[in-house]
Amino acid sequence: MKRPRRVLLMLRPAEKIRPDYLVLCLLFLLGAALGHVAGGLVGEAQHRELGEYVMSYTRSAAAQRVPLVGVLFSYFRSPVVLFLLGLAACGAWLVPVFMAGQGFFLAFSIRCFAGALGHRGVLLALAAFGIRCLFVLPCVFYLASRSWKDAVRLRKGSVIRERSGTEGRPFYPLLICGVVLLIGCTVEVSLVPRLFNLILT
Repeated sequence: MKRPRRVLLMLRPAEKIRPDYLVLCLLFLLGAALGHVAGGLVGEAQHRELGEYVMSYTRSAAAQRVPLVGVLFSYFRSPVVLFLLGLAACGAWLVPVFMAGQGFFLAFSIRCFAGALGHRGVLLALAAFGIRCLFVLPCVFYLASRSWKDAVRLRKGSVIRERSGTEGRPFYPLLICGVVLLIGCTVEVSLVPRLFNLILT
C-alpha cells in the first residue's frame, strides 16, 4: 500500500509556481502579443513577397532539399545563446529581453504566414513551427531559468560555486537539452517534408 502512495506523491504537481518561470512566461507572452500586433501592420506588398518566399521554401522542404545544417542551427541557436548569457553578468538583463524577443518573433512569423497565405499559411506555420516548438521551447525555458539565476549571482559579485549533483556541472543542462534537440531535429527532417506535401496537395 505504501508504494502506490509514494508514486502518487511523486507525480503530484508542485504547490507553487516558481517566480522565475512565471516572470519568463509572462515576458514571453508579452513579446508574443506585441509580435501579433506588429505582424498585422505588415503591408500587402510585403505579404506578397513573403508569400512567394514561403511557397518557394515549402516546395524545397517538401522535396527534402532543406540542408540539415539549417535545421540544426534553428534548433540550437536560442539554447546556446541562453547558456552563454548565464556565464556573463549582463545576462541578468539580457535573458528576460531575449525571452520576450522569442515570443515576439514566433508570433510575428505566424501572423505574417497567415497574412501572406491565408488558411494555408496557418497550416504551414503549424507545420514549420509546431514540431520545433515542442522540442525547443521547453529547453529554452529550462536554460533561461538557470542562466538567469547564474547571471544574477555573477552580477551581485558571487562566484557560481561548486554544487552537489547536476547543479555543479555547468554543461550538464546543455548536454541534456542537446539530446532533446537532436531528437527534435530528426523528427523535423523526417516529418515536416511530408506535412508540407500534404498541405501543398
